Amino acid sequence: MIPRYCSSMICNSYGCDYCAECSHASHYGAGIDIKGKHWWWEYNPYFGPTFLRKDGEFMKRQPDNQSPAWDVFQKWFVAYDMEQYKHMWC
Repeated sequence: MIPRYCSSMICNSYGCDYCAECSHASHYGAGIDIKGKHWWWEYNPYFGPTFLRKDGEFMKRQPDNQSPAWDVFQKWFVAYDMEQYKHMWC
């Protein structure tokens, strides 16, 4: 999956030969949990997801491990065939 944003100053790959494991790649996703709450996130292959507010800014408090946000993210993660990155998470 080609990212919507790449901050790399070296590889300059966005828009041409994208490096799938680029640590600078940011993928954006969104979903709705079973209660109807909307979730947004930025995903980096090396650092994992960071959940965002509706305006695109980082949430001051990230969802805990019991949050339904993680189920929503997991569905997105699988749908975009990001399985290859799981081994990079701490």
